[in-house]
Amino acid sequence: MISSRRRLVVACVLLVLEAVAFALFVAESVAGAIVAVGFTCVSLWVHIVLHECGHLVAAKLLRLPVVAVRIAPFTGRRSEVWVRPTPTATALPLRMVLFYLGGSMANLCAAAVLGAATTLPSTALTRVVLLGAALVGALLGVVNLVPGTSPRSDGRNLLRWLSSPTATRAALRAGYYQDEVRRTLRAMAPADHHLGGPVADTTDPLLALAALERRWSTGYAQSAADYIADAERLAALARADSTDPLAAAAIGQALTVQFGLWYLYDAVVNRAPVDHREVVEISELAQLAVHAQPHRLSARVAMGLAHLLNQRPEQARSLLLDVRPGVDPPDLCHVAFLLAAIAECYLGNHAAADALIGAAGGGYPQLTQVVVAIRAADPVPRLFAPAPMADA
Repeated sequence: MISSRRRLVVACVLLVLEAVAFALFVAESVAGAIVAVGFTCVSLWVHIVLHECGHLVAAKLLRLPVVAVRIAPFTGRRSEVWVRPTPTATALPLRMVLFYLGGSMANLCAAAVLGAATTLPSTALTRVVLLGAALVGALLGVVNLVPGTSPRSDGRNLLRWLSSPTATRAALRAGYYQDEVRRTLRAMAPADHHLGGPVADTTDPLLALAALERRWSTGYAQSAADYIADAERLAALARADSTDPLAAAAIGQALTVQFGLWYLYDAVVNRAPVDHREVVEISELAQLAVHAQPHRLSARVAMGLAHLLNQRPEQARSLLLDVRPGVDPPDLCHVAFLLAAIAECYLGNHAAADALIGAAGGGYPQLTQVVVAIRAADPVPRLFAPAPMADA
């Protein structure tokens, strides 16, 4: 993936090298120099296309799912091949390393061929053109292997998969899990309220909720402390007496799902049970939704999640029994089935849990993996840490 800044640096270096090379080969005219530089610029475009084709071919050979391809040299937009590998895929670190090497290897191989072609009998101008094109390919190949600051840098991602493959695979899985959390939040949003829209911070509860969801979706906040501070301000707004009950319910269920699903993930995957004070706060927020709309599936999903975190599987199961797949939003039905499966796991009803996992389908693979991990654990993991005993 080649950023505009890198393209500018490469272009400047290229022009300098072209002038030096042309002087060394003793050009016969200014027109020859212009032709050589022109062909070199064309070769830059060709090498950018070749770079992304290298990634694409590597992805196809390695059977990595390709979700998008964008080749847009000299437009200011990033040329890139997007892949979406399954976190549990076999030999994933090796396959990802080869994928990120694919673009640079294509450039370096092309540069080697062009360099070898300069030894063939030809005019001085032809040798300069071939040498310039070879230098472009070599520069692009090497530059893209240098770790950059962008999270999409080939070199940076290559280094991550080489140096810490386990942590990188875990981060990949966590990213997919967050995508599933966002899908759940979108399914829970009221029909007339579109979370994630371009709204500013405001004292209006629903607009404030949309602003927070936009920050969650775009990574606007700079740290976990920013997310927590924003959520605390929103929770206080939901508890305010002046807030409309339906708005408070929307805030309560959104915060419960956003943080509750992550508490569940940390407890099961990272073996880090949540502090019981956080569970109590989650339960209070979920109550806002249930009190306002007790029969709404989104409210019951939020309250069921709170019951699970509070180690009350019987209550969670009773809330999630009446799920209507043909009436309720499909995504919410899948999440409800999986949460009900967790409740059955904690109650020891493994056959019922398996049936619910099957009913949920494969729409939420990361949440399904969390449920499967609970199903296979013996004993089942604790979801919250007990509160410390007060001194007598």
